[in-house]
Amino acid sequence: MWQDVFQFFNQGWVGSIIGIIGIILGGIGIFSYKISKSIAKPSYQKSSLRLLGRNDDNLPKDVTILFKGKEVDRLTKNTLILWNNGTEVLNGEDIISSDPLRISFKDGENILSYKILKKTKDVNGFQLKVKEESPHELYFNYSYLDPGDGVSIEVLHDSKERYPELKGTIKGLPKGFEDLGRVYTNSIPNRIIKPTSLIAILFGHRKLVFLWAILIGIGMIILGLLPQEIRDLLLTESGENKPKIDQSSLFVILGLFYAAMPASVLWLRRKKYPKLLEIEEIEP
Repeated sequence: MWQDVFQFFNQGWVGSIIGIIGIILGGIGIFSYKISKSIAKPSYQKSSLRLLGRNDDNLPKDVTILFKGKEVDRLTKNTLILWNNGTEVLNGEDIISSDPLRISFKDGENILSYKILKKTKDVNGFQLKVKEESPHELYFNYSYLDPGDGVSIEVLHDSKERYPELKGTIKGLPKGFEDLGRVYTNSIPNRIIKPTSLIAILFGHRKLVFLWAILIGIGMIILGLLPQEIRDLLLTESGENKPKIDQSSLFVILGLFYAAMPASVLWLRRKKYPKLLEIEEIEP
């Protein structure tokens, strides 16, 4: 028995897998250490919907948008979720007055409207303001943000760019608000999968598609770890005398890659903001 165990671990592919697992665990340890540091971490996620402009129109053709008496040729709705993603309090008094926090588009473009959709606490004192001399910038401030506190903001603008920049300086936090990427819906549009089909039930949700792929990858890994005799029974038709080829390492390696890719996508596309700030109407 022990001889079989030693023989198994002496195989080259087993050592490679152990090495890969060690690297992954080491990376997780480093990442866990970094996020465990006590620090305020202003962050935001974003989404956009082009309502008017070229082929992306999501408004009826007979709808005309006017801003200060002039027709608007382009209209985009942004949803921005801003919150304290750290473990320490963000104090509004730490915002540098000479470089205030602002949501900024290019000079000459206009913010047409803005509003707070959701907020975690009224006492955070979150405020928005567009100055007459700079209609392309939306200034914001707050009294304080505890860990997990924040707001969801809707901004309508006529910029060519889908997304604005977040500018401004916070004392002790030179990076300011950190962009944590786009917000994605989990459902797949009906134009891609018919809602009444069996495929829609099994694959009409993006997370389910990725989970199916992860399960297939795990199945391949398990298949690769099975004894050769059992694998031959599963993969060959009965009565056939085919040469036995050791494919264990191939199945394990392919399974690792097949499971790791969708798992990494799920991780990168996860919603990082507090559930209290969840907004349903975001881009597909």
